[in-house]
Amino acid sequence: MLPSESGYIGARDPHEADRLAAQAAGGLAELRAALALHSVTPSARVLELGCGAGIFTRALLTALPGATITATDRDSALLASARSSLADAVRAGRLAFAQADAANLPYPARGFDLVVCRCLLMHQPDPLLVAAEMFRVVEVGGVALAIEPDWGARALYPDPEAMTELLDLARHARSYGFPDLQVGRKLFALFRAAGFTQVRIQPVTFSETANDRGAPVDLEGAAPTGPARLIEQGRPMLRQAGADDAHLDTLIQRLEAIPRHPEYFSAGLDFAAAAIKPAPSWPL
Repeated sequence: MLPSESGYIGARDPHEADRLAAQAAGGLAELRAALALHSVTPSARVLELGCGAGIFTRALLTALPGATITATDRDSALLASARSSLADAVRAGRLAFAQADAANLPYPARGFDLVVCRCLLMHQPDPLLVAAEMFRVVEVGGVALAIEPDWGARALYPDPEAMTELLDLARHARSYGFPDLQVGRKLFALFRAAGFTQVRIQPVTFSETANDRGAPVDLEGAAPTGPARLIEQGRPMLRQAGADDAHLDTLIQRLEAIPRHPEYFSAGLDFAAAAIKPAPSWPL
């Protein structure tokens, strides 16, 4: 995830694999929307960056049944979880795992037809370094694909001010390692800066209401979820940026209360970007 295992915001959370598993529902739909932006050869050599517990890896296996996939991550515990859950694909020769830094990949240039990541760039100290590595290792004419959220485009009711406060905290704590919650809107610029052409962006929307969640569940004593959990995971970074625990505890309580409100509504955007590596202007 991050260049350092210890730097990834969820690295010390014992339930991080479970949290990542909860993202599975939208992954395949987002991937298919992104793959429609540029065609990928059916037998593509695919490199996934920041595979985590293998949730998006499973989506890749489904969407690209003829591809061979190398899935990488810095976090050894998440890699072990991914290997276990996708053991059949490994035995079938369709999938291999490797521990690797997305900003310093151990692969030669032009070794893959598709390089892909989901919710990875938001965690990088310098996402342009990762975009540059994607450019280096993808074949000429190959595709780079990234899917990232943009919480600045998120609607939340009631108490939308809670999200505004979280975004403000995130901006102040970014230099201490807190995720960039608005990286989605930067994908076009990042891919262009890395050298890619034909950069295409596909917004993927999602929404949820109180009716979708069903009856409220008593979660007293449970770990925070959603945005509230992100605050808890990033508490050390937020403290470094000047936030005090009382403020953070209050904001967590507010964010946790919103989905239990009878008029709860949430909607937002993820952005999928796909781009082509052009031929060099000099002979190979």
